[in-house]
Amino acid sequence: QAGLEWPREVGGRFARTWQGHRLAMAAYGEEAMNELVNKIQMFVFARRFRVQDLFGDYDKLGVGRVTRVNFQRALEQLKLVTPDEIDALADYYTDHPPKAVKPQNVNWKRLRDDIDRIFDEEETQEQAKTTQLSISPMSTMFSTFVPQSTEDDARVQHLMHRVAAMCKARGVAIKNCYTDLDRAPTANPSRQNAYRSGKVTRSQFIRNFPFKKEFTDDDVDLLVERYTTPSGDVHFMAMHNDVSEVLPDPAQPFPTSPLYLRPDDTQWSHQSIRAVARIQSKVVEKRIRLREFFQDFDALRKGLCSVGNLRSALTISNLGKELSKSDFEELVNTYAQEDGQFNYLQFCNDVNQAFAVTGLEKMPLHRSEMPDAETTSPARRNTMRLADGTKAKIAKVEDRIRTQVQKNGIHLQPLFNDFDRARRGFVTRNQFTRVMSTIDLPQTDDTVGLIAGKYCDFGNHCDFNYKTFLKSVDPPVDDVETAMMEMTSPHIPFKPRPYFNERQKVIPRSSSSPMLRSF
Repeated sequence: QAGLEWPREVGGRFARTWQGHRLAMAAYGEEAMNELVNKIQMFVFARRFRVQDLFGDYDKLGVGRVTRVNFQRALEQLKLVTPDEIDALADYYTDHPPKAVKPQNVNWKRLRDDIDRIFDEEETQEQAKTTQLSISPMSTMFSTFVPQSTEDDARVQHLMHRVAAMCKARGVAIKNCYTDLDRAPTANPSRQNAYRSGKVTRSQFIRNFPFKKEFTDDDVDLLVERYTTPSGDVHFMAMHNDVSEVLPDPAQPFPTSPLYLRPDDTQWSHQSIRAVARIQSKVVEKRIRLREFFQDFDALRKGLCSVGNLRSALTISNLGKELSKSDFEELVNTYAQEDGQFNYLQFCNDVNQAFAVTGLEKMPLHRSEMPDAETTSPARRNTMRLADGTKAKIAKVEDRIRTQVQKNGIHLQPLFNDFDRARRGFVTRNQFTRVMSTIDLPQTDDTVGLIAGKYCDFGNHCDFNYKTFLKSVDPPVDDVETAMMEMTSPHIPFKPRPYFNERQKVIPRSSSSPMLRSF
């Protein structure tokens, strides 16, 4: 028996003499062990299986080592390696003192790392696919089975071409003929192989073969001989894969309607506005405290964060949808430092310039203004950039519509409100055309395109801003506009006129109240 010599201490250090490991290497050799590991790799890669699942029940604490008996039990579940090979693997992956002591001394994690390396190496995967794996366009699982060679390979190829031609002509799939025997949802006593293994017995294969009338018994026996496994079963899935490789795509042609976008050469106002200005206007519109979203990623309050944190902060604050890929790159290039960190403190200070002026305490005479509609305009509107000739044509069309509206006394607001139930202030171009037809002012497509070029200010060619259009062609009377402003403005209480001037002198009655006369 091969005994294992434990490490002995020499000069304060352990001189390891692993006799069992040497005997295992002497029995199999380095190349043999590599071939054994490669054999397990091919088996695992074909089934997308993780070796770690085999040892989970035997290593509850996740130490990475199991006993020799449990190591053998785990590998026996693969039904791939022999007991002698399992013993050689156990000797090869055994850890020795002081790293591990018996009985839990077989390092299964090293075996797992060696086997799972195939999932990271693309060259090994390509080699596995081209050498041992048979794939078809219709298969969803690789098969490690390799068809056996026969004495009359030319006749076998002729039979395979006949099977493929008949499958194509009759619409037959080989694997569907054996579904009840291989992957039926209910238990079946006739199933003598593993579930979904792709294998049936010889008698089952002959009994369910779809072309028994067209093929003689010798032909069927020749096919059975080619696809017989070492256990004596017939691998019908390998035959299905070989037939599918020579068949065309069974998908039938159907009518399609691909989307072809027209080339749009329109220049928009957002193209000339910096990304920081657009974010600033959106922050003012929604009253967002932008710095608080970044401080969640900066526990030390250094004013820096990563580019990924920038994207997350903009997404949480609902500002990410306002920026395109080029705008995001512009922000990164503007505020990124040499080490790749994003200076969000400077970015927030630039955005907050719309609310407050930096260093206002040092400027006592400075008068800061509150944000108005012009500040939030870049966030709310994205107008087209028009040439002077186009603006002149639009002015003529507006004059004609304005004259007709004022001459006939047409009130356009209710007509647009019928189409704008949500009161967004926008209608579609077709709805605008219908309103113009209602007031007996039908517009051509060119005319509608001209007007839409001015009033489609939402960043697209569809949403028509009818409120701005009404201010141009159907403006309210001055008295009505003044009354509307007074109704919507804050209440101003009555304040009596002062009887003294700026120099604190009393104003005479004649000058303070010129309408009152003394009698």
